[in-house]
Amino acid sequence: MQKYSVYRILNFKEMGIYYGCTKNFEQRKKDHQKNIKEKINLNDTFEAAVEKHHWTDFRIEEIEKFNCYIDAKLKEEELILKSKKNINHLLYNEKIPKKNAENIMMVIARELAEKFTEYKKNHNLNKSELTRMILEDYFAENTQKIIWSLEEIERAKKSYIGVRIKNHLLLQMRNFSHKYKIQKTLIYHSAMDLFFQKN
Repeated sequence: MQKYSVYRILNFKEMGIYYGCTKNFEQRKKDHQKNIKEKINLNDTFEAAVEKHHWTDFRIEEIEKFNCYIDAKLKEEELILKSKKNINHLLYNEKIPKKNAENIMMVIARELAEKFTEYKKNHNLNKSELTRMILEDYFAENTQKIIWSLEEIERAKKSYIGVRIKNHLLLQMRNFSHKYKIQKTLIYHSAMDLFFQKN
């Protein structure tokens, strides 16, 4: 069952638009309708539009549904950036996604995911910070090792880790993967395993 929704709020009077994502679209829709009617909990751009127009001028629509939050967030950010470039749109979102990082979904063997969660908790890190540490440590080594095989990964029970990674690390990942003809999932697993062996 697809759990996460990407939605938009449209105001055709001035081609105003707001994008969001949520786990409960119907409840989020009610919350937005209440906020627009009562002119509360709105950012400055959205509030200015609500002051100019009647609440019935705003239409709330579900665009697409996703199984994973990271996929929904990626779609939301894609739509925000496209709308930001569209001279015919008045974008109500004030938080614009940064272009120097990307959201990714890593599929990791459960045993590594558990070590990841424990280390993150013990060192008070978020997922993106820890992933950055692991990859930076891996690519700082003179000889990067691959210690996981595809067969081992395929047999393992897996977990999903959604993170936001700096583009320079993703570029290193792509270059290393391309140069040595190694799949990224092997790099993730080996980098994590080596990191947790040392730390």
